[in-house]
Amino acid sequence: MDLLETINRRLSRLSSRSKAVGLFFATSLVARTVGIACQLFQVPIAVKALGAEAFGLWMTLTSIGTMIMFADFGMGQGAQNRLAEAFAEGRPDRARELLGSILVFLAVIGLLLATAVGAIAPALNFTAIFGLANPAVQHQAPRAVILTLLLFCGNVPLALAQRLAYGRQRGWMHNLAQAVGSAGSLGGVLLAAHLRVGLAEFIVAAQLPLILANAGLLALQLVQLGWFNFHSWRCRWATMRQLLGLGACFGIQQVQLVLLISLPQVIISTSLGAAAVTPYNLAQRLFNLFAIIQNAFMLPLWPAYSDAKARGEFGWIRRTWLFSLRATVLCTIAPMALGALFARRIIALWVGHAVALPSETLVWLLFSWNALVFLQQTAGYLLAGLSEMRRLAFYAVISTAAIAGLMCLLVRHYAQEGVVLGMIVGYLPYLLFGNVRELIRVFRLICGQPKANLALAETPPATL
Repeated sequence: MDLLETINRRLSRLSSRSKAVGLFFATSLVARTVGIACQLFQVPIAVKALGAEAFGLWMTLTSIGTMIMFADFGMGQGAQNRLAEAFAEGRPDRARELLGSILVFLAVIGLLLATAVGAIAPALNFTAIFGLANPAVQHQAPRAVILTLLLFCGNVPLALAQRLAYGRQRGWMHNLAQAVGSAGSLGGVLLAAHLRVGLAEFIVAAQLPLILANAGLLALQLVQLGWFNFHSWRCRWATMRQLLGLGACFGIQQVQLVLLISLPQVIISTSLGAAAVTPYNLAQRLFNLFAIIQNAFMLPLWPAYSDAKARGEFGWIRRTWLFSLRATVLCTIAPMALGALFARRIIALWVGHAVALPSETLVWLLFSWNALVFLQQTAGYLLAGLSEMRRLAFYAVISTAAIAGLMCLLVRHYAQEGVVLGMIVGYLPYLLFGNVRELIRVFRLICGQPKANLALAETPPATL
């Protein structure tokens, strides 16, 4: 009883933000455990049911679809910051105006993208684009491409469910929705494999549960907030204009993120054939497990940084960043090095020997790449939460251009290994001159200064 009383007493001393971060973290562990388990079961089932080439095409389409998800010009992330600040300042009317404007905007974007997909995709030769050799995959590719991209287009406005949950400091709701969606996706894959459906139907069975989870989460939050009266919603130009400056900076970051996730697989597929994507994808999926661990404690910090900024609690910001850096090294990079030692054996046990395994060189290059990304995330989440993105966006443009050029150049001579090497070399300017330099500048500004004297260099048009 004394122990329980001590725990309750200490918990009662925590701020509402700290409690929200703790609950977010706990549910992240649950959601990511479910996600990892579902992936571990889903990949070998899909590889066996589809074959290496069809599976590689699916992963390529998923990468392209991810580009669609980030086609909101950064408005979703910018709205998340402003929603967090509005809720922290006790301005629910302002939060509703923000949400209504951005939801209408994203719905229009999704509709325009779906129209473009329907008009352009049927005229393309996907056999030549993706280097397809299997006649069965060639026949199924057009329908699979169109359906996959349309699903992603429909999810563009629904993805705002995550931004609203984060802005409300209710990230745990999104985590639970993702866990339900992951379980539904695994169920869809099992059903599709059992029924032996085509590639297009297989993809729909895997993706649709995730989209429905987003739709349910958004609807639930609107009910909780009492914001379900769509007749009063308008896309207010004054509000959108204020978000465009900040959103543009986030949009550049999103373009870079999309390219880092998607472009390597697209380049490998178009240069070496769709089957060559599978070894790269399997190795990266293994390292993604460690990214999931980092995201479990990093994702809650973005909206928490925005909340702390609105309240002027800059000492909390400094302490939290140092914690995130230590946790990244100890909980993700160090274990990931151990995972790299046994990566080929793990992948062989995971999917068998029916597909080509990644080389040792590819494994260690991907380890180095992911370690750099993990270190950058600690600074990137803080700068994003404080809306300090203007200078970072400049370095992102330079780095992304370098990465794209180097990948296209090196893949010809070094295959998949050349793609990863190009990513590492091109990423260094963004990491060192962007994140590290900006982090030092921001800490100098906030070090020892009260809220009234803070003068962070925000993007002028983004101030609400």
